Amino acid sequence: MSTPPTALVSGGTGFIGSHVAAALLQSGYHVRTVGRRPAEDARPAGMDHWQVDVASTELLDQVVGDVDVVIHTAGAATTKAGPQEMEEVNVGGTARLAEAAVAAGARRFVYVSTSSVYGTKVRLPQPVTEDITCHPSPGYGETKLRAEQAVRQAGDKGLETAILRPTNVFGPGAIKLVASTILDAAIERYAGLATFEVPREPVELRMVHIDDVVDACLHVAESPHAAAGVFNLASGVYPSSHEIAQAVADEIGLELALSDAAEPGLSFERRQEVRAAMLAEGMRDKIVLSEQRLRVLRKANPNNRLSLQALADTGFQPRVTDMTKAVRELVRWYRLHGWIL
Repeated sequence: MSTPPTALVSGGTGFIGSHVAAALLQSGYHVRTVGRRPAEDARPAGMDHWQVDVASTELLDQVVGDVDVVIHTAGAATTKAGPQEMEEVNVGGTARLAEAAVAAGARRFVYVSTSSVYGTKVRLPQPVTEDITCHPSPGYGETKLRAEQAVRQAGDKGLETAILRPTNVFGPGAIKLVASTILDAAIERYAGLATFEVPREPVELRMVHIDDVVDACLHVAESPHAAAGVFNLASGVYPSSHEIAQAVADEIGLELALSDAAEPGLSFERRQEVRAAMLAEGMRDKIVLSEQRLRVLRKANPNNRLSLQALADTGFQPRVTDMTKAVRELVRWYRLHGWIL
């Protein structure tokens, strides 16, 4: 019996990384996860975890030593990190891991970047293609773009590289963005409100389900047509903020109401109080409470529509395209697992 290939997943205890690791294991890989945190659960047969910070050089040569494929999902975002940490993790960590992969003779390096590299201050021709000049905002988008450049430099040394630029990722295990919107609704339902107020002016959203992100990671890790490329990743459909809010409200048990108020719904201070009461009653402390209520539903993006042709040309198509159905299912998952009450 031949030895299965080894895949390394950075950020393997995180939202995207944990899903990718499970899928790789099911696909026949031996999986090595690496991250700054210890694994919460025992690793299944065929998977091991190394508690290593990719932002440092310590043990990286050993971690990558016998690896065929690296899928780099680790990163720091503005939700929980400042500029220095994003620089160290997103840029420095990616460069070090890519260089270690080159030195170890790994075959392919998949980097999960972000569509935030396009920025919002400069309106780009749409649908936005991967070869356009990016204008990322300082911070997260900028450091992710510079990390992409580090990956490309490793590619110049013989490493096959594939860079994915997903839009807002949601699904079971997500702790922010759509998840925070669901928490906002659950808080207001718990507080006794009957309506879920959202801004009257709708916003066009771009989302991608975690299942499609996982499928895309495995696809570009293996496809001969993705050995050197950058690929936008989205569902290909663009629901409105009202559609997503309606799906959330229906599952939570609230009536959707359109509001002209500058800041509809409960204040941040009141939501903090109610959340504390929910935690005291047994809700798990998992989802990020955003200071701006319904933040993801209020962020209009002038560069919202992305071209998905490059990824399609490699033979990939997203499977989850009914966003409202997927959001309804997600609310049920959060309730079932105690992430909301």
